[in-house]
Amino acid sequence: MKASYREIEEETGYKENEIENFTLKYILIEESHGELRQQYVYFSETHFIPSDEGELYWIHKSELLNLNISKAIRFTIQHYLANPDQTNICVGAVTADESEVSLIQWSTVKPTSSF
Repeated sequence: MKASYREIEEETGYKENEIENFTLKYILIEESHGELRQQYVYFSETHFIPSDEGELYWIHKSELLNLNISKAIRFTIQHYLANPDQTNICVGAVTADESEVSLIQWSTVKPTSSF
């Protein structure tokens, strides 16, 4: 988590104590060019402050799918918009159907009593 906070501060100027409800929401897994990639998607809240890193601005959620984004992130945004009240961590494995069209298979992580 500390690395995530450092990256957020580097890119936005927000410090750890200015970020609230920092929660892991999605884990994405995909293979690309022989490399297995994992992405961790966190959600949080904060109050807008200026930054020297560039021009920050908010994008309304209805406009998110109009952005030039990866398939994995597009699938994630679509899932979130369809399931905004989901509280469990969702794991998405990006794969392809018989026609090589990309798709994602979702699963949720729930507490277990395996021990």
